[in-house]
Amino acid sequence: MLSPPAVIVDHISGVYNVVKEMKNTAINRPTYTVVGIVDKDVTYKPERKPAYFDDFQLEEVGDRLTYGRKPGTNQHLILVDKAIESFLLWNAEKVRLDVTLYDFSASIKVFCKQVKSTTISSDPNYIQLLTDLHALKAPGFLTLERILNDFIVT
Repeated sequence: MLSPPAVIVDHISGVYNVVKEMKNTAINRPTYTVVGIVDKDVTYKPERKPAYFDDFQLEEVGDRLTYGRKPGTNQHLILVDKAIESFLLWNAEKVRLDVTLYDFSASIKVFCKQVKSTTISSDPNYIQLLTDLHALKAPGFLTLERILNDFIVT
């Protein structure tokens, strides 16, 4: 969740938990700017796609990102590649960054298991990987930053 003037970041695992939080915020804090960031693969099968997403106007913005806004609200949705893991590996490949230097596997299956850890957000190697992807101007990171800046700064 993002709320001016301070920015509140609330990491929530799982698309249905993200939807629940977005709904609750829309009801209890309608002036907040809310950004849900989820794996795009949840939208591939209609039976898995949360009905809440139906109201968002989505558009492909490139670099494996889809952006949407729910009309008449401050609710935003960003769909990442197939999943965050493939997004990270694709970006690393684009800037020729070897993820094995951070003790991660370049194999998508192994990488997925490594970053699904409940403590990943505090893992120094993971934080450094993200920092370096940003510093090296990985295309998906630049696009994500532009999307976020468009409504956080204004």
